[in-house]
Amino acid sequence: MNRPLLRLALANLRAHAVRLALTGFAVVVAVGFLAGTLVYGDTARAAFYGDLARSARNVDVVVEPEAGLVTPTTVERIRAVDGVAAVDGRVIAWLGVLDRNGRLIESQEHIGYALSVPGVAALAPYDLAGGRLPRVPGEIAVDRATVAGAGFVPEGPVTVLDQAGTPHRMRLVGVLDLGVNRLFGGSAVAALSPADLETLTGTTDYAQVVVSATDGTDPAELRDRVAAVLGPGQQALTGAGLRDRLARQAAKYVDGFLAVLLGFGLVSLTVSAFVIYNTFAMLGAQRARELSLLRCVGASRRQVAGAVLLEASLLGLLASIGGLLASLVVGYGLIRGRELVASDIPLHAPVVRWPTVAVALGFGTLVAVLAALVPALDASRVPPLAALLARDSTEAGAGPGRRRRLRIALAGTLTGVGLLAVGTGLPLAFPGLPLVLGGGMVVFLGAVVAAPLLVPRAVRLVGWLPARIFGPAVRLAVANARRNPRRAAATTSALTIGVALMAMFSVLLATARDQAGRELTENFPVEFVLDRVRTDGAPSAVRGPLPAGLASRLRADPAFATVAEVRRATAPLDAGIRIWAVPPEQFRGPIRPEVTAGSLAGLGPGTVALNRQFAQERGLRIGDRLTLAPSGPLTVVALYDDAPTDGAALVSWPQFLATYGVGEPDRLLVDLAPGVSTAAGRQVIDTVLVDYPAVRVRGLADQTDALSATLDELLGIFAALLGMSVLIAVLGIGNTLALSVFERRRESATVRALGLSRRQLVGMLLTEAALVAAVGTLSGTVLGAGLGVAAAVGLIDSYGHGLPAVPIGQLALCAALAATAAVLASLLPARRAGRAPIVPALADDG
Repeated sequence: MNRPLLRLALANLRAHAVRLALTGFAVVVAVGFLAGTLVYGDTARAAFYGDLARSARNVDVVVEPEAGLVTPTTVERIRAVDGVAAVDGRVIAWLGVLDRNGRLIESQEHIGYALSVPGVAALAPYDLAGGRLPRVPGEIAVDRATVAGAGFVPEGPVTVLDQAGTPHRMRLVGVLDLGVNRLFGGSAVAALSPADLETLTGTTDYAQVVVSATDGTDPAELRDRVAAVLGPGQQALTGAGLRDRLARQAAKYVDGFLAVLLGFGLVSLTVSAFVIYNTFAMLGAQRARELSLLRCVGASRRQVAGAVLLEASLLGLLASIGGLLASLVVGYGLIRGRELVASDIPLHAPVVRWPTVAVALGFGTLVAVLAALVPALDASRVPPLAALLARDSTEAGAGPGRRRRLRIALAGTLTGVGLLAVGTGLPLAFPGLPLVLGGGMVVFLGAVVAAPLLVPRAVRLVGWLPARIFGPAVRLAVANARRNPRRAAATTSALTIGVALMAMFSVLLATARDQAGRELTENFPVEFVLDRVRTDGAPSAVRGPLPAGLASRLRADPAFATVAEVRRATAPLDAGIRIWAVPPEQFRGPIRPEVTAGSLAGLGPGTVALNRQFAQERGLRIGDRLTLAPSGPLTVVALYDDAPTDGAALVSWPQFLATYGVGEPDRLLVDLAPGVSTAAGRQVIDTVLVDYPAVRVRGLADQTDALSATLDELLGIFAALLGMSVLIAVLGIGNTLALSVFERRRESATVRALGLSRRQLVGMLLTEAALVAAVGTLSGTVLGAGLGVAAAVGLIDSYGHGLPAVPIGQLALCAALAATAAVLASLLPARRAGRAPIVPALADDG
């Protein structure tokens, strides 16, 4: 690009600084959000790595068993290796910790952990946040999160369970700081003295052995020496390798949400592209005389187009630099709001890597140039004589007949392909969801292509009744909104994107809430489920046999109508299937599963009822035979869908006794008597369970509340993220109206001279913005809700039953807020137009 065009581009940027600043701000917001997500990811990873360096500090070599534990004998062999300065074995065992109400603290089906007190202080895997480490039996130190959550106090009591489930009262002497170590998954963690470790957990061997090297010893060489003395099934790696692995494990909690953020960042950039396109299209139309004069004095089409693209490049670059600076605030804000986006991310100074800079500057500039490409080509086609023959050429229709037919054909093709993709993806359920959503986006592209043809008609339809009621000002607003279909379509499309995505996610989340609630009610037909958590070293909270006498104590209370004892066993079929049975006198009411085929009346010795999904996977039908060792072949007499337990095969009580014996129940299904409230029933159960601390209780109300809280949090996150794109679209509407006001200053002065008051002029311009916003929000709501319903139908057909849930009130609220925000964004330029003097505007020859 030669110097004259560069000077011309810079002059045009200065001449239209205010209007281009609004467009540039849209790019700043979009680029700031996109680059801010990358800053967030890089900062979170750096924070994780720095925090994990503390938990693995001074470790040069670590030894871990692939199975089993490391014995003290192996530790002594490691200690004798040349180059070892210090070695410490770390005991990690399962330990149940009770809260202040005597209930077992669980996290994701896991009980707590017991850790050893470090033998070498420099190799400690945790810090002390308060107090001291245990020195004698009876003392305990607990992690900070558990202390805060359970309400433990220093020097106060903490009760733990040994392998047999017997409670032991300890004294809290310290608080542990584990950092972001994800090894324990949020479970309660306690440090115990060596004597208590052996007594409570029965563990004396080590889950991990850490080694520090002498000065001058290379960790990699020491790792090889240590590996040479290890037994089979044990591996050694360097401390750096351990930190990298832990950092990757911890950072995966960030990656999923980071992908979501990047997706919404790209959506924001797409909306920005519409705003930029609209702005340059309007500026090009307003500057038709200026561009034609350039053609008259010798500028070629390429030079004119180049000047416009150079303006867009400079605008995109400057706005991208502003977005890069804004990304520091966005990224650090996401870290500060870590409780919302990912728990326990340590605070860290913002990290900006060169890929983030490249993405911010490159994407912002590229989007600006691509958005200005069509307006630049249109500007290059301005005839040289336009400056002499016309005052302006700002009005643009949908195009001549040939272009109109081409637009219709392209829009129809895109819509047809999109609908075909949606129809193909619907029967595939969840695997077909990308095809459904992708097809929906193609349908949306078809709507964008057809928008210049559809928006004027939609504006006329929406504005028909207000024009009849409120008179000439509204009719003028309708005419103005219809005057330039391409401009109105681009403005409307920008708002439609954000509203459509918000509507789609609202429908999907509302459907998920409805379906999950339905499944909870059907699969949780009783009010409470009780099972026992094993504390004997099981790898998770696997249900064990319930204490004898618990069922009879609950059954004797008049608050409960049903107390059913479920026995279960596992048959070695492939990965094993769970078989369940209930005594016949208890197998009634909500305990009986929902039968979808066959009948439970024929359930007896030699027969079985199967879960519907399990039968479908195996291709089994009523009358088929299924061999379950040691029962032998059983005839399928019924298929069921919703059951109060997760067993895949239901057998009769005599069949279960003959095969597995009476055993002990591992689950109690408890339903309330008529007139007894959930709170009253829970209080009775909690009173009984004081004597059984290893028994946990789950209620339908608890499950429902947890589900609602999760879905509400997701809805809040998506609403906040999609709000960014809606904000950009709203800025675009304000920008468009500001440009339109400038473009029509002589027209506004003329209608003022003919008797239109300032208030009426302002009302006309605000009505125009309201009409465009109404069309954008309505079309976005319809399109997004339709896409959400289509995706929900496909999922429901495979994973549930019923109909999609459409949150009418929520959709209406979103649409109203978006339209209101668009009108408010247009208030300033409308008031500016109303205050403009009439005579100077009439004298302006544009």
